[in-house]
Amino acid sequence: MLNIVIATLITAILAGCQTATTQYLTKPEMVEVAGPYSHAPSGMMFPLTVGEFRRGSITRYDARGFDVSVGYNLYQLPKAVAATIYVYPSPSIVSIGSPANVVESARSTLCQNEYEARKREVLGAHPGAKLLTEDVIGSPNNGVAASGKSATFEYEEIFAGVRQPIHSRLDMFCYIGGKWTVKYRFTYPAAFDAKQELDMFIEKVPWP
Repeated sequence: MLNIVIATLITAILAGCQTATTQYLTKPEMVEVAGPYSHAPSGMMFPLTVGEFRRGSITRYDARGFDVSVGYNLYQLPKAVAATIYVYPSPSIVSIGSPANVVESARSTLCQNEYEARKREVLGAHPGAKLLTEDVIGSPNNGVAASGKSATFEYEEIFAGVRQPIHSRLDMFCYIGGKWTVKYRFTYPAAFDAKQELDMFIEKVPWP
């Protein structure tokens, strides 16, 4: 019983010992890159095209360029998808010499909190939005052992010039390379079965 209490206490301490080193910009900045864009801190590379998707805007949210997003678009009707990849530091943890399983438990808790926050973000930004499905998903990179979480939402808004029912998918992976969160947001008409295009897109943007 004492061991359980100690482990729980250490987990709580770990969860509270995050470092705030990211200095966010007052206003996000656009990054102009002619060719492939390399996010040097994480090692991720973003090509101009991914299958039928074409790269759009690159946005930096902090002074050092740790927190960025890269947009891609597929617009070949009836195929229409807006895709955005976000890369940013996962919450920091001070291990204070704790066992690996306790650190992993703290990471899992922090990752779940981040995932729930991003779900609320989607639901809050789109009136009438509802959560359709949630799943645990595997790593798209054979060289990286990681599991993630996926949620699909539905709401109605103007997309591709037409007001219509929309599906929005959120995929999120934490502590990639021990440090990075990689988040995918996909938006597409509910009438379009985009699973094949979305899975291909994730597989073809390599993790470091």
